This record gives sequence, structure tokens and C-alpha cells, in this order.
Amino acid sequence: MKRFIGIMIFMSLVGVCVVGNVFAASPEELGEQAAKKAEVGAPITPDQIIARVEKAAKLLMAEGSGSIDKFKGNSEFIGNGTYIWIHDLKGKMVVHPMKYTLDGRQILGMKDPDGKPLFSDMNDLVKKSGAGWVGYMWPKPGSDKPVQKISYVKLVKADRDYVVGCGIYCDKATADKLLATNPK
Repeated sequence: MKRFIGIMIFMSLVGVCVVGNVFAASPEELGEQAAKKAEVGAPITPDQIIARVEKAAKLLMAEGSGSIDKFKGNSEFIGNGTYIWIHDLKGKMVVHPMKYTLDGRQILGMKDPDGKPLFSDMNDLVKKSGAGWVGYMWPKPGSDKPVQKISYVKLVKADRDYVVGCGIYCDKATADKLLATNPK
């Protein structure tokens, strides 16, 4: 009888693993979920962007790399036209829920359409000031056309040094106003 119960428990566990793998979302599906969620909701304010980055930073400090999956798919860190992404100071994209093809790639050489080395600029800012705003051109979720965006980025020291960012799509005047708030 004990052997029968043991076999049944083992078979149940195998079944759970198989079913779990069948329903696991692919990176493409997670990216599509994130893009749809990012387009939904009321516009977000700069103060809400900062609060979202702070919340992500606390999670990263508490859980380190174990928290990365919490920034993908149907995440609480995606919505209202924006999302959290994380890269490191070495220039590796850790997680980008809209452009999952960037995950694991070297990004320091990337430039926006105006030639701005956005991720290098972000890293320079957080090394110097810890946090602040960076303006650049980037496509909105669901689009390929780059538009003005300004992102708040923060250095987070956890199991390694991360740069956590979240941004808003805005006009140049709004971007200039927020850039003026950066520490000198």
C-alpha cells in the first residue's frame, strides 16, 4: 500500500510538471502580454514614474535576480503607457518587457535615431548622481516609430549593480523641465 501511495504521489508530481510546462508562456507571448498591458490605463505622472522605480528597486534589493520574472508579462510594473526595464552597469539588458529580444544583450552601443547613446547616458547619470531623468527617442508600446521619451533611472545595488528605469512619452518642453530637476 505504501508503495502504491508513493507511486501515485510521484505520478501526480510528474503530471503537474508536464502540465506546467505546457502552459508556460514563451518570451514572444510574454512580450505581447506586456505590450497590451502597457497600452492600457490613464496617463502616468512623473511622480508615479519615480514611485514605480522606487517600488521596483525595493523588490530588487530584497530578492535580487530572483525577482526578474516579476517584471515580465502581466506584471504589476507594466501599465498606464509605461513599464519597468532593468539593465546593469556592464551594459547588459537584464529584462525589457516590451523588447524581450534585448534581454541578455549588450546595449551600451545602442543609440536613438538622433544618435544619443541612451543606455550609456543612463549609466553615466546613475554613477554620478544615483538617480535622475534621461531624455531620448524610443517607440511607444505597440509601435515602431520613435517619439520623445524621458525616463527616470536609478542605481540599485543588490546581488549586482542594476539600473532600473521607467519612462513617459512626452513633448520636448516636458522632457526639458524634468531634465532640469537632475542633480548638478
